[in-house]
Amino acid sequence: MSNTLSWRQALDAGYEPRDYSYHKEDIQQGEYLASLDFKIWSKKIPGITCYFTNQENDQKFQLTVYRDKKDREYKLRNCETEFEICPTEALYKINVGENGKGNIKFIAAELVE
Repeated sequence: MSNTLSWRQALDAGYEPRDYSYHKEDIQQGEYLASLDFKIWSKKIPGITCYFTNQENDQKFQLTVYRDKKDREYKLRNCETEFEICPTEALYKINVGENGKGNIKFIAAELVE
């Protein structure tokens, strides 16, 4: 069952999405630990916006996972995490890089037991 929230549900639960940056300069690249605080359905695209806190520096940031057109799951390529149902308020080892256009690319996420 999905535990991804609507914008209104997130606000009603006390989350503040505006505290999480989407700017490239605020999102550390590489592999590191981050807590997945909450998730919200994207408004204009088939995706889920994930709201993370970097465990190294407490930076709050957001990354989006897009629905795969073929299998219709919210997964990153070569990654088993299904973001529609994955646990929130949990620690993940994530990997962030750049795509060919120089934009942030969410590469991988693995739940840390």
